Amino acid sequence: MLTIKQLQSFISQISEARGLPEEEVESALLDALSIAYKKDNQLKDAIVRAKKERGGEIKFYLVKKVIADDEEKVNPQREIRFSEVQNIDSNLNVGDEVYFPLPPQDNFSRIAAQTAKQLIIQKLREAEKTSTYHELKEKENKVISGVIERRDANGNVYVNLGKVLGVMFKSETIPGEIYRPGQRMRFYVYAVESTPRGVNVFLSRAHPLLVPAIFSVEVPEIIEGVIEIKGIARDPGVRSKMAVYSNLKGIDAIGACIGVKGARVISIMNELNNEKIDIIPWEEDPLKFVANALLPAKVLEVRPLPRRTMLALVPEDEIPLAIGKNGHNIKLAAKLTGWQIEVRSAANPEIEIEGGLAKLDEQGEEDEFRSRAENS
Repeated sequence: MLTIKQLQSFISQISEARGLPEEEVESALLDALSIAYKKDNQLKDAIVRAKKERGGEIKFYLVKKVIADDEEKVNPQREIRFSEVQNIDSNLNVGDEVYFPLPPQDNFSRIAAQTAKQLIIQKLREAEKTSTYHELKEKENKVISGVIERRDANGNVYVNLGKVLGVMFKSETIPGEIYRPGQRMRFYVYAVESTPRGVNVFLSRAHPLLVPAIFSVEVPEIIEGVIEIKGIARDPGVRSKMAVYSNLKGIDAIGACIGVKGARVISIMNELNNEKIDIIPWEEDPLKFVANALLPAKVLEVRPLPRRTMLALVPEDEIPLAIGKNGHNIKLAAKLTGWQIEVRSAANPEIEIEGGLAKLDEQGEEDEFRSRAENS
């Protein structure tokens, strides 16, 4: 036999074990007791509610809804006419609920107890799912730490996040990066969904916003709002360009992100499979911003051209640096600034250079971070 006192003692124990508020556990318990009471007392069609009174005592009530006197049919187990309740409480109106005390019950039959147990388990699972969803939803668009669990035949990686397994599709992995079971890494949470089967968490190591998300955790000045990340362009595992800015005098935004002897940026680069990260000063003036974006190349002059294009003139020996290996530098600069960029020699500005033009339409969609920053 299962006593109410035994069930009450479970509340704090279950709450602690499952990480749920005691109120939710208690609500599940009372619902389960109501079902058990109905089963033992042949009240199948009635509405029975268990309430925890002061002092911890649990009482049971038969609940009926007040209906109008002119209603043709009335369910005596669920309904009561308006005229009948006036002697009980004159303040009751049609649609209100009336609680009728039921005889106390200190224990339940085995079948009723099993039914109550199953209901508690079901409700606790639902509460856990809701709690987990809200907890992880707060992590959306942020960085999260997890342990690699496995990689399937399609190249998708499954990550243990504690309460759930997150998934990182092959398209969201860093090319060439190795994912070993038991390895702890940080990921960008780009979506969290609640489904009938559970909570789905979608992770990425290739998302452009992973870089600023990690910097936002590692650099106190960014956390405090002293330094602002204005834009990011990324070729995962190869190179990123991040524009930073501070409106406070005396604050070296680039130096703070790099850290003493490069400690901060080197640590993050190592964490991202040795991805090179250029941290550049953001400028409101697009001419200056484009010049900065082509760093580490030295830009002598930037001229605006038609069709949202900027012409960057650099010394002859700086052209390979401005374009970068496989065009990475100029392409990322264009993506970061939102301008098509053409690089030419300052000595021969009339001569086009092979690979010296980065078109925005070749970059695909504009970088999400920069687009949102411009629209904010």
